[in-house]
This record gives sequence, C-alpha cells and structure tokens, in this order.
Amino acid sequence: PPSVEEIDGQYKHDANSGMMCWHHDVVDSSNSTGSLEFSIAGSDVDAFFPVQIMFKSDTFMCPIEIMGVTSLANGASIPNILSRSVIPDSYTVA
Repeated sequence: PPSVEEIDGQYKHDANSGMMCWHHDVVDSSNSTGSLEFSIAGSDVDAFFPVQIMFKSDTFMCPIEIMGVTSLANGASIPNILSRSVIPDSYTVA
C-alpha cells in the first residue's frame, strides 16, 4: 500500500484494482488548491500513467432546471433528460 506523507482531503487504496482514489471535499475560491504526497514501492514509473481526474459537484453556480419540453408542431410533451457537467477552468498534475 502507499505511504501517504501529506494529504489535503482523504484517500482510499484498492489493492485489487491497483487504484488509489483521492477525495478533496471542497474546491472553491477560498480553497482552490490541494496536494497529495505519497510513496510506494517499485520502479515502474509508467504504472502511474495515465492519470485519471474527475470533478463532481452537487450544486452549480447557475442552477437551472428544465421543467418540460414541448413540440412546437403539435404541443405534445417530448421526453427529455438534463445532464450537467463540472469543468474546471484549469488544473495541474505535477
């Protein structure tokens, strides 16, 4: 398992899949950075790449809801799905 030297947030290591997940609770203007420093045995540095990064938010800066979609041709309700995404301005992996 990895030896975590320093972390902002929490981590979980899954030895079966060889994955370590780092979770940082809040990223906002007052808490815009975080770091995770760890060491692990081995010499294959390519085993760490590619790095997968995901962002998730339960709230958005501009909350919007679609109440319904209606056909202009006949006024019938059209089934729809609203999907939202979080895209950061920038991030750095170093």
